[in-house]
Amino acid sequence: MNKLTKTAVVTFLAVFAVVLAGSLVAGLAVDGDETAESGGQDYVDIENPQYSTDRVVADGTPGQADIEMDSAVLEKKVVVEVGGSLTERAVQPLVAALVEEGHEVKVFSRGGVGRPTPPIGFDASTTQQVGGPSPPGGNSELGSLLEDADGLISVGVSGYSEGDIEAIGKFVDDGGRVVMAVEPSQEFGTSTGLQSVFSKLGLYTEPGYVYNLEENDLNYQRIFAEPDGDTMLTDGVDRAVFDTATPVGGASEDETMVPIAGSELSTTRAETDTPVLIRSGDTAIVGDTGFMMPENTQRADNDVLVGNIADFLVTGNVDSSDGDTGGDDPGGDGGHRGAELVQVAPGGEPVFEPPVLEIDEGTLVRFQFETGGHNIVPTMQPEGADWQGVEELQDEDSVHEHVFEVEGVYEFVSEPAEEEGMSGAIIVGNPDPEEVQSGEGSGEDSTDG
Repeated sequence: MNKLTKTAVVTFLAVFAVVLAGSLVAGLAVDGDETAESGGQDYVDIENPQYSTDRVVADGTPGQADIEMDSAVLEKKVVVEVGGSLTERAVQPLVAALVEEGHEVKVFSRGGVGRPTPPIGFDASTTQQVGGPSPPGGNSELGSLLEDADGLISVGVSGYSEGDIEAIGKFVDDGGRVVMAVEPSQEFGTSTGLQSVFSKLGLYTEPGYVYNLEENDLNYQRIFAEPDGDTMLTDGVDRAVFDTATPVGGASEDETMVPIAGSELSTTRAETDTPVLIRSGDTAIVGDTGFMMPENTQRADNDVLVGNIADFLVTGNVDSSDGDTGGDDPGGDGGHRGAELVQVAPGGEPVFEPPVLEIDEGTLVRFQFETGGHNIVPTMQPEGADWQGVEELQDEDSVHEHVFEVEGVYEFVSEPAEEEGMSGAIIVGNPDPEEVQSGEGSGEDSTDG
């Protein structure tokens, strides 16, 4: 390369560098002016309301769980059925409450198809673990457990065999009490038998989960629900927390728990008041499997709800006389199963509910004082009967129990509300029809024994 060529190349490179530098300076100047005019770079404002601290009601200091059972019945048997994806934590507070009150608990754990039975870590001296999925054909192991049981609670179980379904149906027909706890994913599952069980019990679930962006417990899926209707499972419950709850329903809804205002359904994004818990007679369904975990029993009134469920499971009236229970004496002393319930002044009304109760000899009747300031004074009972009633005025939630052994008609009143017509009757066995119609017993004012 000669001198002239070198000079041309150097000149070209120098000019190119000057032009490039000028372009960069101009670009920076223009960007600076636009940034100054706009006040900074524009960003897209992405809304995540479920994580907004203004919308979350966080309580970092939960209360103390105090799970109590009010029922006075003894030595009942409850089957606790746990699905394959859950451990003992899902039912530990419930099991502990039942065992503490002297009831027998059998934990039936299922591993599901292709999965082993999950570990359930309860003390073998207080509970018995059995289980494994029932075979598609043949005997139902669950059915064998229910033959002499008083209550069944199923938590997160994803499927049932035909034998299981028939066993559960018979158990309910015989007066057993059943609680089903499910989670949203089960609505979309491919497991067999679940919907058949729901259909037999008159229960159902709906797709999706309930959430609340305005008021919740720690996160938007942990919703609050409040009671509506009668109070058996929800007695004393103002609010309960449900973690990832699905809507539920039933053919009849004696009592429910409904999401608080502002709750919405994931499948519609619309506000919902569809229940997440319902009770229909002796059966109930809860659209959540985590509300009984130890940490959740410290939230809201979950501990009261768990105690009520425990009471519900042991106070049914199972008639197992046509079943193989292994006993020779279906009646007599200790032969009654469960207890018949009479509510005293439910909802503050001056009534006994039911006003007339028909039972067999040897049946235990439990009088639950739903309102204080009442007593139970027998005004008539058969000869040889020794029911004293309870003369002292009782506080709310008090309980009076008596085993009615003598056939005949028993009549009673609450003295403070007698003028308002607060009276009741119990018909034991098959007394003479004239005695039933006329109310004639051989003893009047039988409080003297």
